[in-house]
Amino acid sequence: MLETERVRFEPLNSKSTKDLESLFCENNLVMKSTLKGRVFTKKEFEELVENNFINSKEDNYGFRCIVTKSESKIIGVSGLHKFKYLEKEYCEFGFILNENYWGKGLASEIGNFWFNYAKNKMNLKELVATVSPSNKASRKVLEKLKMEHFAEFISNERGKRLILRKIL
Repeated sequence: MLETERVRFEPLNSKSTKDLESLFCENNLVMKSTLKGRVFTKKEFEELVENNFINSKEDNYGFRCIVTKSESKIIGVSGLHKFKYLEKEYCEFGFILNENYWGKGLASEIGNFWFNYAKNKMNLKELVATVSPSNKASRKVLEKLKMEHFAEFISNERGKRLILRKIL
């Protein structure tokens, strides 16, 4: 089982899909600084679920549900993804947390988990993260995790993004 001190990372199931639909399609505060920079339509959410979520414990790449150990409550998503930036393929980690769980150290806990997992289970040499320049809270977390800014890019769908990396 993939877990930290306070959360588990679980594959998607029918119950979690309903909970996450509310986060992705209704929570303007959370979604304005991630992925599309806005809430998703129901169709966009269904496509995201179909194409970008882990459905089995054997998969390594894709979003997993973040579930609290104390309440067994879904509070967001996190995972590893392969992406091509600046003509090179990278492994990126990311997280989207419900705002009720911001400022509690969970993002740092999640980042440290993925660093250890990527290094020790997947034998990766580096991990990257992308962030909107305006998302100061996430940038602060990534810098606290000792990730260093090394590039920028502009995506038609996601706008301007900073790329930070950590050598593992």
